[in-house]
Amino acid sequence: MIESRALQPTTRGAAQGNLAALLPAVAAEVGERTALELDGDRAVSYRVLDAASARVAALLRRRGVEPGDRVGIMLPSVPEFAIVYYGVLRAGGVVVPLSARLPSPELSFYLDDAGARLLFAWHAFAEPAEAGARGASADCLFVTPPEFRRMLATVVPDPELCPRADGDTAAILYSPGAADRSRGAELTHRNLRRNADAVRLLHGLGDEDVVLAPVPLFRCFGQTCALTATLGAGARLSLMTSFEPALALRRIAHDGVTSFQGVPRMFAALLAQRDGRLANGSTLRVCRSRGRMDPELRRRFEKRFGCAVLEGYGLSATSPLAASTRMGSPRKPGSAGTRLDGVEILVVDADGREVPTGEVGEIVVRGHNVMKGYWRDADATAARIDAAGFLHTGDRGSLDADGDLFVAK
Repeated sequence: MIESRALQPTTRGAAQGNLAALLPAVAAEVGERTALELDGDRAVSYRVLDAASARVAALLRRRGVEPGDRVGIMLPSVPEFAIVYYGVLRAGGVVVPLSARLPSPELSFYLDDAGARLLFAWHAFAEPAEAGARGASADCLFVTPPEFRRMLATVVPDPELCPRADGDTAAILYSPGAADRSRGAELTHRNLRRNADAVRLLHGLGDEDVVLAPVPLFRCFGQTCALTATLGAGARLSLMTSFEPALALRRIAHDGVTSFQGVPRMFAALLAQRDGRLANGSTLRVCRSRGRMDPELRRRFEKRFGCAVLEGYGLSATSPLAASTRMGSPRKPGSAGTRLDGVEILVVDADGREVPTGEVGEIVVRGHNVMKGYWRDADATAARIDAAGFLHTGDRGSLDADGDLFVAK
């Protein structure tokens, strides 16, 4: 099995405080290197990304956004998402990432619940975005790539990084369509930075890596495992607006992709490509699946592409990873791996008592990855996070003698 590389223990940038500190730190080292590319075509360097996010921060301050103010981001997986995301954080704001395809009533609900003052919306969904923002009394700023770049060019970049404490809220994440959709999970700068650090170390990411991640950036997996982990390593993140397996395989071969992140069906689709004209993707080194992968699918994918596929367990409220398999460690069928460093995982019964090894119960998690709580909902927070600080996930599973977590189906 491929071994992990030895890396520095923390992401570039400040070891505490504002998550957005990683951008100027990386740009100072590798400014002209490509940070983001879209569909194998449009490329954005670290220098440009850093400057553009500083312009967004200046724009927000000019519009009266103050530290702690919430700003909606309703953008697909395009470079503008990262520009706005880190721009909001640089200004001290709180990002509220939302699906670009939300219907206006649901959008209004989330914006109103978060108290968002402003929404950055993708031009292709202008009508529902404008109606949704209007329903929440929020201003709407449309993002159309050429016009957005021209508009930002008129703004003097503000290099100031708003001081934020580790425990300050960085993002509020909602789960569209969920039964508890009124509850936004508050994730802190520490939550997101420590989880991204964990992913970077688990994957052995360095500045020579190229990560292909056709995943939605508005979800926690995309923000942490793909975006911040990759940029914090000074590596290149390759985005796709929609997943096309043949195109993805060509991108892997042409761009020298070393890491692929996706859901199990994407891995299956890549494996199903039999076109002899396509390269076999031998540059792949380590991949990550969001969601449980069939052991036989994982085995076949690793054999064909000569890489390791890592799996794990987590949810938005755990930023998102709580446990992960590891390169170089024995693989157990059905295991989600072992806990991250600095994270505790227990399995308890209905009374909150730890159950014996191998017995099924509720999975509870405590550590730097656990959310601050539910936005403006103390009762819901208290019902989910107990007095000892353990998050009750509602998922059932068991732990074996080695600490491997097995999530019940």
